[in-house]
Amino acid sequence: MRILFKMVLAPISLFVAFLALMAKWLLTLSSYIVAPLMLYIFGCGIYTVYRQTWDQFLILLVAEFLCFVLFVGATAMVEGVERFSGWFRDVI
Repeated sequence: MRILFKMVLAPISLFVAFLALMAKWLLTLSSYIVAPLMLYIFGCGIYTVYRQTWDQFLILLVAEFLCFVLFVGATAMVEGVERFSGWFRDVI
C-alpha cells in the first residue's frame, strides 16, 4: 500500500519541483527587466527633487514602492513554492 502511495505522489512531486524551478527562473528573468526600470525611476526621482516638482516626485515614489512590493511578493511566492516542494519531497 505504501509503494502505491509513492507511485501516485511521484508525478505530483515532479510537477511541484518543476513549478519551483520555473518560478525561480521567472523571478531571475524578471529582475533583469524590473531592476533597470527601478534604477531609472530612482534617477528620475532625484531629478524631480532637484527641480522641486513634488507632485511628480510623489508619483515616482509610489511607482518605486510598487516595484519593490512586486519583488518582495514574487520572492515570497518563490520561497513558498520551494518550501512546499521540499516538504512534498520529504513526504514521499
